[in-house]
Amino acid sequence: FLTTELPESLATTRQVSRTGNGVVGLSMSGGAALILAAYHPQQFIYAASLSGFLNPSAVLMQQAIRVAMIDAGGYNVDNMWGAPWDPAWKRNDPVKQAATLARNGTRLWIYCAPGGQTDLDENADPNQSFNATSLESLAIGSNKRFQAAYLAAGGQNATFDFPPAGNHSWAYWGQQLQAMKPDLIATVNG
Repeated sequence: FLTTELPESLATTRQVSRTGNGVVGLSMSGGAALILAAYHPQQFIYAASLSGFLNPSAVLMQQAIRVAMIDAGGYNVDNMWGAPWDPAWKRNDPVKQAATLARNGTRLWIYCAPGGQTDLDENADPNQSFNATSLESLAIGSNKRFQAAYLAAGGQNATFDFPPAGNHSWAYWGQQLQAMKPDLIATVNG
């Protein structure tokens, strides 16, 4: 749908180009944005991940995703990419595809914090504080693993923003969207 049907519809009805676009994902869709760009480099020349889980094939991440999907409604994680040993997990793992993104020259924006509150949490729901910090602190390790893999592969076209505090919530993602907007526009209009 995202690589064929939607681009065709947007090109036909809105005159949006089928190539040279950007894709941005947050939380679990952060990794999906990077994977879309890895396998469709002409379509997505810009990809951003905000607080993404970028190493889903790692055992700890597989377990965390399994628990999260059960908690979210009893969903079976094996319906996503098969059993944990299925090669599809690695095919959809940004850490494993970092070299592909580096070779493609895709412009990347990667944001994640280690958890904790800042001024952005002033009006946040206090009942969500523990979850927001826990999720962000779980995500940061995979973002740093992605950064290491990307740089080791010779990647040079990325912004990595790992502030000293911040959590898994819209206040932080909204701030990042505003920060990345000029970079995204310059890339897709370039």
